[in-house]
Amino acid sequence: MESKNLVIETYAKISDLVMELSSLNNLDQIEKFIHTMISRLIIIEEEYFFTTDEKGNINSKNEISEEIKDLAAWAAKSLKISMFPLDSGKSALILPFSKSQRLLLIYICKTTVEEISNETMLFLNILSFLTATIIENLQLYSEILKTNKIVEKNRDFLNQILNSMISGLAVFDKSYKKIFFNSNFEKFEKAFGDEMLKFIKNELINLEISGEKLTKEYEYKNHFLSIDFLKTNDENYLVIISDITGTKELERLRKLDQMKTEFLSTVSHELRTPLAAIKAYSESIVDSLEILDEETLKDFMLTILNEADHLQNLLDEILDFSRLEMKTLNIKKENFSLNELIEEIYISNKNKAEANGIKIYKVLPKENIIVNLDRTRVKQILSNLIDNAIKYSDKRKDMKFVKITLKSEDDKVLILVEDNGIGISKEHHEKIFEKFYRVDSSLTYEISGTGIGLSVVKELVEIQGGKIWLKSVEGKGTRFYIEFKKGK
Repeated sequence: MESKNLVIETYAKISDLVMELSSLNNLDQIEKFIHTMISRLIIIEEEYFFTTDEKGNINSKNEISEEIKDLAAWAAKSLKISMFPLDSGKSALILPFSKSQRLLLIYICKTTVEEISNETMLFLNILSFLTATIIENLQLYSEILKTNKIVEKNRDFLNQILNSMISGLAVFDKSYKKIFFNSNFEKFEKAFGDEMLKFIKNELINLEISGEKLTKEYEYKNHFLSIDFLKTNDENYLVIISDITGTKELERLRKLDQMKTEFLSTVSHELRTPLAAIKAYSESIVDSLEILDEETLKDFMLTILNEADHLQNLLDEILDFSRLEMKTLNIKKENFSLNELIEEIYISNKNKAEANGIKIYKVLPKENIIVNLDRTRVKQILSNLIDNAIKYSDKRKDMKFVKITLKSEDDKVLILVEDNGIGISKEHHEKIFEKFYRVDSSLTYEISGTGIGLSVVKELVEIQGGKIWLKSVEGKGTRFYIEFKKGK
């Protein structure tokens, strides 16, 4: 009966042990718990706790005697629970806590008890095993916390680096969904909206076809972005966005400066040519007036007049360009017939066209189309386009023509100036209306011009609420379309 009671008492102690162990959170609590458990078994006079470091060295919080140090060293090697007699006549309980032969803690206490029962030894073994498990779990948990802190710190550091980047950076998964992005990518997204994201997704699809890297430029409201697309090893997509607006603007300004320099050189040449002709023919007349016949004199005077007109046109073009740049050009709108104006332009350019082997046509509707625009400026627009059509005719073709067509479309009117000249290659279509821009080719280098005519035309059209665009095929010809509202 007594044996049975001892077993019941032992299991009760084990049950209490498990319950109390479950609430321990740190080493101080564990040491207090061990003290409480041991004090229930024996009388404790002095007690010592020894911890181990990463290198396996034994450390104690308090000053200890050499005798106790030796006992701790023995416990660290043997890892056995023991009772040792001391020189003082007392005994020492040695209780090591280890897991998988790894020492975690040593408990030693002095007591008057000389030996312990089998039941007590069983309880101490269970206490040692369970407590060692708790200590190991707490250490693992502490390591995990440290690791998490390091990971969190590294992640914060990485985020700081990524967010300090001038470029926007984002990672997209296989289904083109955004799974990571830095703060600058978010700024780009807010600034450029869904259209930019659509562009990115389309290019990610293209990336699958083209390879592992792709670089594209994206333009939106006078902003230019350079976007790099890369495929990562885990089959995701890395997208890096850089704002190159400043670089583009610098390139544009440099190009503009270069074009201005070329423009000044061209203008100087263009002005010098008619002036030289005027001077040469004038000198010939002065020097040879007495011997010149009437027909030759008339030809000389006509040449001077033509060159003076050419000079006047150049100066007017430059003056108009300057006024448009300074926003000082006055537009005087009036109601007038476009049919009559085109008829007038047709007559004034017919001789010039035929002199260059070009047939000029006009196609006018029966309806008399009235517009409320600046008549002088509309005449200037059409005359410039017709003059260009004549200048850029294709000398290699037997049949050359220029055609002016007027069409009425609801509340709008469309003017079409068409030719079968040398044409304009597609790469120049968007730039043809830019200031100082000239198309350089083997077919154009001999043709005079300042490079501002079409930019002036575009400004004159738009300042009156109209639109101008072109369609052209190199070697086949060009069509300029002008759209205005009808007059009231």
